[in-house]
Amino acid sequence: MRVKICGITNVEDGKLALALGASELGFVLAPSPRRARPETVKAVVEALRGVPSLPAFKAVGVFVNEEPRAMRDIMAFAGLDLAQLHGDEQPEACAAFGFPWYKALRIASVDQAERLAGRPWPCARLLVDSSSQASPLASTAAYGGSGSSIGTWAVLAARARARDAGKEFFVAGGVRPRNVASFIHSFSPDGIDVSSGVEESPGRKSKEKLEALFSEIETACARREETNDAAR
Repeated sequence: MRVKICGITNVEDGKLALALGASELGFVLAPSPRRARPETVKAVVEALRGVPSLPAFKAVGVFVNEEPRAMRDIMAFAGLDLAQLHGDEQPEACAAFGFPWYKALRIASVDQAERLAGRPWPCARLLVDSSSQASPLASTAAYGGSGSSIGTWAVLAARARARDAGKEFFVAGGVRPRNVASFIHSFSPDGIDVSSGVEESPGRKSKEKLEALFSEIETACARREETNDAAR
């Protein structure tokens, strides 16, 4: 189970997340209480990659309706590996991007999930988050990470579309230590994306919550493997 801890703003939180098992760190480069300047992202990424004891990781920049050239420049400057597009980007425009990216979709219903996840996104991954917005994607004024849970059937519909298209499927929205096992058992995602669910305050992670999250994930994954072995 891959885990992305998003909203990283400092070296200490990134170091702890990686030591506990995160495979990706997310840096918000859009209007948000967790927004980090490119200079900060660069410094954090370089510092973390300079610690030999830490595992390799993917650094993900979270963008909302940003100009492609600006995204490309920021990614190169800050040493980012992937862009998470959390705005109103369209498949046709994204196809012309000259950098690795994936699409985050804010969904509020099964119909939205099937329609949005079923579009021809030319990327290897789809991430679904909940939405209370009128727009089913996002807006710059209301950054995509909602922190609230998605309906079960909507997630399953989006997962079916993603899997049919051969894409990785990540889920976000209301993931916390107390419910992450339910997300894993109910949706069997390829990855979990967590931000506010492990915070002390916006942009500052809680050591206790991070430790609890990874402990719950380890237990849930072990139980899933036992179930799968018993079914074989």
